[in-house]
Amino acid sequence: MTYDSLTILIPCHSLEDFPTDLGDRPAEGLLNAWAVLWHPVLLATAGDIPRWNRADDALDVQPSRLVVIPPASDSLVPSAWVERARREGMHVVTGISERSALVEAVLAPLDPRPSVDPDLVADFLAFGHIHLQTEVLTRHMRQFGNIDEEVLRREMVAAAKAAVSGDVTQARTHLTHSFERLLEARERFYPVDCYLIDLCLVIPRLAGEPLERLLRDDTPLTVLGSAQDWETIAGERPALAALLRERWTAGTLDLLGGEWGERCTPLLPLDVVVHEFQRGRAALERLFGKKPTVWGRRRYGVSPLIPQLLQRFNYGGSLHFVMDDGLYPDEEYAKLQWRGCDGSTVPAYSRIPLAGDSAAAFLRFPVRMSESMDRDHVAALVFARWAELKSPWLEDFRRAHRYAPVLGRFVTFEKFFSETSLDHRTSEFREGVYLSPFLVQAVARRESRPIQRYVEFWRRRRRFEALDWCRATAAVLARQPVDDPSARELEAEVIASGPDLPPDAPTAAPVPSSTLDARLEAWSGQTLSRLAEGLLQGAQARRGLLVVNPLSFGRKVVVDWPVEWPLPAAEVPIVARQFDARRRQIVVQVPPCGYAWVAAPAADAPWPPPAKTPLAEELLVRNEFLEVTLSEVTGGIAQVRTYGAGGNRLSQQLAWRFPREKSVTEVVDGESVTRKTWYTDMRLRESRVLSAGPACGEVETVGELLEPGSGKVLGTYRQTCRVWRGRPLVEVEVELGLERTPEGDPWTNYVATRFAWNDATLTLTRSLHETAQEVKEEQRLESPNYLELASDSVRTTLLTGGLTSHRLTGPRMLDTLLVTEGEQQRSFRFAIAIDQGFPLEAALDWESPPLSLPVDRGPPAAGPTAWLFQVGARNVQLRRVLPLPGASDAAGAGCLVRLQETEGRNRTFPLECCLVPVEAQQLDLEGRPLHRFRIENGPVQISIAPYELCDVELRFA
Repeated sequence: MTYDSLTILIPCHSLEDFPTDLGDRPAEGLLNAWAVLWHPVLLATAGDIPRWNRADDALDVQPSRLVVIPPASDSLVPSAWVERARREGMHVVTGISERSALVEAVLAPLDPRPSVDPDLVADFLAFGHIHLQTEVLTRHMRQFGNIDEEVLRREMVAAAKAAVSGDVTQARTHLTHSFERLLEARERFYPVDCYLIDLCLVIPRLAGEPLERLLRDDTPLTVLGSAQDWETIAGERPALAALLRERWTAGTLDLLGGEWGERCTPLLPLDVVVHEFQRGRAALERLFGKKPTVWGRRRYGVSPLIPQLLQRFNYGGSLHFVMDDGLYPDEEYAKLQWRGCDGSTVPAYSRIPLAGDSAAAFLRFPVRMSESMDRDHVAALVFARWAELKSPWLEDFRRAHRYAPVLGRFVTFEKFFSETSLDHRTSEFREGVYLSPFLVQAVARRESRPIQRYVEFWRRRRRFEALDWCRATAAVLARQPVDDPSARELEAEVIASGPDLPPDAPTAAPVPSSTLDARLEAWSGQTLSRLAEGLLQGAQARRGLLVVNPLSFGRKVVVDWPVEWPLPAAEVPIVARQFDARRRQIVVQVPPCGYAWVAAPAADAPWPPPAKTPLAEELLVRNEFLEVTLSEVTGGIAQVRTYGAGGNRLSQQLAWRFPREKSVTEVVDGESVTRKTWYTDMRLRESRVLSAGPACGEVETVGELLEPGSGKVLGTYRQTCRVWRGRPLVEVEVELGLERTPEGDPWTNYVATRFAWNDATLTLTRSLHETAQEVKEEQRLESPNYLELASDSVRTTLLTGGLTSHRLTGPRMLDTLLVTEGEQQRSFRFAIAIDQGFPLEAALDWESPPLSLPVDRGPPAAGPTAWLFQVGARNVQLRRVLPLPGASDAAGAGCLVRLQETEGRNRTFPLECCLVPVEAQQLDLEGRPLHRFRIENGPVQISIAPYELCDVELRFA
């Protein structure tokens, strides 16, 4: 049998209404049916190119005609017509979607069937697919078909006959002319370059032969993987790594990213994110000889502070989209200026990629490309996929690229950002439009600590930061190199113990939590002893307690007094003393980034007298700053008041939220009353005073969480409220006993501590990378450090200590999630700070552990109290003391001080050090100089931008 004509029946009236929103299966059949009809054997046999016809329009029955009816058209073609056509000699192919099966079906009747080079056949089928895309794109660009069909028929038939006769060179020549005809057609409505980017996602498990084959192809390719993944791949497949290095050096491949691992970036300190970038970029340079210039992630990791880091790491482009769950701004452009909340900008691509193995995505290609052509300064689309493609459509585009850039020129992301210009579109997205998916994903993976893992990480991180400051400052005092490989190794382990590593990430067996905590404890003794040695050099032999404050603001800290020592007197720097059967503790005033030395007396000082007003009574705790009244009904906090400042600041209780609202009918004063609620009732069973002073007031309440209506006990609680003299905050500790745990969506079914306040006009602020970000309309919040309620006259700060997930349930109510499905932790702590002007200071003060060390010498030569660094702006925090970049640290000539602006304000201020610097300059995050700072009689005059992370290099004489 031979064919006289080739026809596809399409499920529409014309190419103007060609369907672009079909599901994967019908889309696959439609795309493949169109492509297969351009098989060289069919073209050579028929001597013509394929034609289309409406599926619902009666087609003349002609013998020797090939008709392909894709599954999307099946329902539009009468089955009687198909039967009659087959009886009368037409070859009708129906019900087949897969490409190879379609090829076999259309060629089956041909006798003889010529043999053609399979690679050349694939080029013909690619032409058919690209022909369809060009025709449909033309219509979406509001143009009529403008392909010269007679020229196209002549070239394609000639190409097909050459292919059938075995003349590959001639066949490719005619194919090239045909692809050029399609290019000419596209250039009539879009006469400038458009771009296609093949984005291949890589993880070690899937980095096998398919990836190696892909790397051997010279079509421009962009690969995306974490540095941790690439280090694993390079170790397991050195030949593949060598091939990637060769192509990246040649410029035909681009590697995106730069972070060591794809962690839960929005919930981490900015300093940790910098560490992950620095570690990852150094690893990539070691493996491949280059560092990435375009940033992107497979997992969620976008936030308003990322542009600053990318600019400081000298990135030339970024991806402002995620291939993960989570919420983020869906403003789609091929190229825009992504502005961070600090004012930094970085070029970004924000169009959502097309799935490279999805037929439905390729059916939508004309729509997506026409949107880019219409709206973007430069048209571009991205195909995202894994290395192993089990579908042919992206390969069709790659094959077409070798002949002519009909629908776009394949480039790497690096080339795209360097070759194309911006139209000066700037997009600044506030923090509230971002919400990570990490809590939902952890619950879906049935992790055992979806909430507590963040609390544990922040606790360890604060401990490490405090000890590392002591270590680095001791090196500065001794004029020794600040760098310490053991400290770097410990920091990497602390970060690796943190939350939310992807389940498929390569990782060595993590250090057990108990082992890591023990290492931090051992390191504590070493670093404090080293700092004490530097401070106490030449001091007289006298016992004392050295209390160290690594934070850049003065604070009053509670520290343990050695059991074997006599009781100290209440004198400077001691603020208050608490000695009883449960505690031997003192409250000490410590200067910023400094120390206080408290002498041990030779004999016991007088026992602290009872406070004139007890700090705790039944259901009441107080100090000189505030008074907390506990509810006699619930046992939670009924009121937090300040003296002479009006009404209630805040109320609190514990509750289980149900996934559905309950209606409860109760009898009140003899009448039935129906109320609706989402929550359990909290009922107090007993309370007791644990301490009434003189320095600590503490009350414990015990009760139950009851199902509304039935009164069934769903859980028990034990809540302790504590205040210390000299500290304007309330510490709250909670222990839960639950009969069962919540199930399902963690944002709708959970156990929480609930807060309520009276004034709906208060501004609510949350933390992001330890900076203050205003909450506007969002309901689900992520804030690891604090939430602040503020007006011009009052500030109330909830210190969450790593409890990251919160939900606003009304204009004056907030839930902080404690237990969701899978959570095993039952003990929690948080605090409430009153009238603290800078919420991060309150959070750092509460989260950072006090550091103290009994010493046998003192006081230091500088005096019983002194600062070692001093920052002259309360909105700027000294985050780290780091080594100088490169080999310059070896001589101990200086240090790097990392500062962070936390409130969103410009500021110029003095930075002072215990050693007088002779030179100061700002460096970017790769150690390159940005500009010099002026030194005025010792202090360095620093200018800092809102939310800026500022690395200041100090060099000493």
